[in-house]
Order: sequence, then structure tokens, then C-alpha cells
Amino acid sequence: MNVTYNKVDDLNAVLSVSIEKADYADKVEKALKNYRKNANVPGFRKGFVPMGLVKKQYEKPLIYEEVNKLLQESVNKYLNDNKVEILGQPLPKEDKSFNWDNETLNFDFELGLAPEFEVDLAEVSVPYHKITVSDDEVEKYIENFRLSYGKMSEAEEVGEGAYIKGVFYELDENGEETSAHYHANVFYKDLKDKKAFDGKKKGDKVEIEAKEIFEDQDRLAQTFGLEEDEVADFNKKLVYKIQGIVSHQKAEINQELFDKVYGEGVVDSEEAFRAKVKEEAEKMYVAEADRVMLTNGLLNLVENKKFDLPKEFLVKWLQFSNQQADSVEKAEEMYNNAERGMRFQLVEGRVANKYDVSVTREDVENQAIEAVKQQMKMYGAGLNFDDEMLKGIAQQSLQDENQYRQLADQVFAGKLIELFKQNAKLEEKEVSFEDFVEEVKAQNEKTK
Repeated sequence: MNVTYNKVDDLNAVLSVSIEKADYADKVEKALKNYRKNANVPGFRKGFVPMGLVKKQYEKPLIYEEVNKLLQESVNKYLNDNKVEILGQPLPKEDKSFNWDNETLNFDFELGLAPEFEVDLAEVSVPYHKITVSDDEVEKYIENFRLSYGKMSEAEEVGEGAYIKGVFYELDENGEETSAHYHANVFYKDLKDKKAFDGKKKGDKVEIEAKEIFEDQDRLAQTFGLEEDEVADFNKKLVYKIQGIVSHQKAEINQELFDKVYGEGVVDSEEAFRAKVKEEAEKMYVAEADRVMLTNGLLNLVENKKFDLPKEFLVKWLQFSNQQADSVEKAEEMYNNAERGMRFQLVEGRVANKYDVSVTREDVENQAIEAVKQQMKMYGAGLNFDDEMLKGIAQQSLQDENQYRQLADQVFAGKLIELFKQNAKLEEKEVSFEDFVEEVKAQNEKTK
């Protein structure tokens, strides 16, 4: 077997693979003998089917299979060993004169090469947002903690903070109940016509039109099992029979709440609690600011690094590999939609290569442990878990390939963030959280 590489130009190459009969003959022969040994053919005893008959039926498919394996292995090995960076996948060239009976089988693959360009983070200037945490935001966080660590108890009547259990019954044209009914538990805060429910008690009924139940029409669809196109026309007259009322009592702002949120004795006064809430919010905002800074930095490189892509090859590859690209026009449209994303990934990869960014198994394991700690903290449980227990939970989560990949991506992004912080020119910009959100929306439009 022989593999040769011919560079056509800076963005295109052809990889040629020659496979001799000797490269696959032994494996094919072994497979044929195995087929003969186990074949059940009418008129012949098992293991005594004539080899000629076995070859007639199985030899060609086995040759195709073995040659295809050799092709994949040899192409991948050559690209990896020689560090040939490609876009898309190798595209087999059509050869109308190809003959599977030849002693030597020749295959050509078109390659779309990744462009050559340099990156230097020292040349990058990027805004870095310092997000201020207002007193109002601190108050919102505290209210959320009070709700999270509050208690549920039976209530006499419907009011603010109530959770109502009951059943909706449809009414006919005479206002009589029908057998059509929907079990539904609703939060008072989700109700549109709150006045219709105010003061109602267990056993009471509320007559209401479907459109007046919820502020959010998605909630209406979920409650009544509606498809998206059915919601607009669903406005039945209903009666809601209240079967129970639960009230959510907020936790008091006291030492018990402080200990549940941050651990025993970490804060010992309301003033210290508010300061800690603000500090933690600022840390969270730093993570958001880091993420936006990284995206802005990479976008800066994308916009300022001019390089060509093997467009003709990629359009052809899309036609070959994607069923939706059943014409040149559709393939070009798909390419145009994906081009910016490809440039972004190329720049990101080039930064990682230049600065030797890699992600190890240990990195991912540590990230998983931190993720578990944060999850436990949200539910007030992490403080009771020792390191070994946390590690065990983290290891279990890593058995999910998608979860592993997601955590690895987080580690990778974190390392890139540190690179930009150490090497790029960061222009600090103080903003409110609301203004920051608006800037993120604008950034998201850029990356589409």
C-alpha cells in the first residue's frame, strides 16, 4: 500500500492511495474460510460448501469491506502523522475506469486545506466589562434565597404566594359542567385574572374563560395539552374546582438563613449577609464578563485576520455529505450560512495551537467536582458532602459522553479566557447589568 500527497494550491490537495491485492488478500481468505465453515446451504453439509460457491457469493463484498477499512485507516494515519489540517472530510474522486478486479486499486481523495495564518493576542484590544451590582439586584437575590429556603404550609384562602391545586372542567353552552376535565396545579403569580381567585377557599369554584387564566400562553398550552397552532383558538368556558391551597412562606432574614445559604458562621449579621450576596453576584458577573470578553476577542481576530477558505471544495463536499444540499445553489447557501462559524472555529483553534492549550482528563474531573459543588450549594446540600463523596458524584456524571464533552468545553474556554487576560489589551468598561445584557444581545447577533 502506498499513500502520496499532492498539494494543488494553498487550499487544495489530492491524497492518492494505492492498495495491492496482497494488502487485503489474507484477511479476505480468512473471512471466506470462516463463512464456509459456518454456512448453511441447502444440499451441502455444514462446513463442506464448495469454496467456489462461497467466493461467488461473498468474495466481492468482503473485498469492498477490507479495502474500505484500509482506506480509512491509511488516510487518517497520513493526515494525523503529517499534521495536515483539513476542512470537511476527504472527498473521493470519481473514476469511471475503476475496476475492482485490478491487482492494484488506486483511489484519489480531494482535500480542502485549512488556511495558514498567524495569531498574536498582544495585537488584540478588547473591552472588558466590570458589571456593577445595584442594591435592587442584591434585594432580588435575597428574595430568591428567602423563597428557596422558605416553607410550604396549608393556607385558608388564595392570595399572594399561593400554590393552588384543582381541576378545570369544561362548561357547555348552558353553563353546565361536562365530563371533559384537566387536572392542573397553578401558581398565583402565573394567573392573569388574579382577582377571580383572590380570597377563594378549598372547595370553591372559579368560572373563567381559558384566555383569562394565564399571563403566559405557553402555560395554557402545557396545562391543556395544546399544540402551538391550537392555542389561539382555545377559549373555552371553564370552571376551576379548588381542591387545596398551599402558601409559600418566605424564610426570615436571620442567622438560620445565613447559615443555610453560606454555611454555619460564615456571615453573622444582615449587613454581612448583604455584602456577601453582593460579592457572590459580582463573582458570577465576572464569569459572564469573561465569557463575553473571550467571544469579543475571537471576533476581533476573525474580523482582522484575512484568509481564504477552500469554498469550491466545501460546496462540493456539502453536496456529497448532506442530503439537504441536493443542488449547487443549496450547498452554496449552506456554505454561506456556515462560513462565519468556520472562521470563528479556525481562529479559536489557531489560538489554542499557538499557546499550547490542551484539556486533560484531570482538568475535566476537577471541573466536574466544581460543578457538583455549585449544584449542591444551590440546594443547600453541598456543605454536608465531603471531598470523596463529591468526587464520586462527579465521576458518575463523567460517564455520560455529552456531559464529559460539555465540561471539557468549559475547561477549554476557561483556559482561553486566561490567555486573553494575560496577553491581550483589556479595556475595562464599567456597566450596569441591564446595559451588559443589551451588549450581549448585540454580540449574539454578530456571531449568528
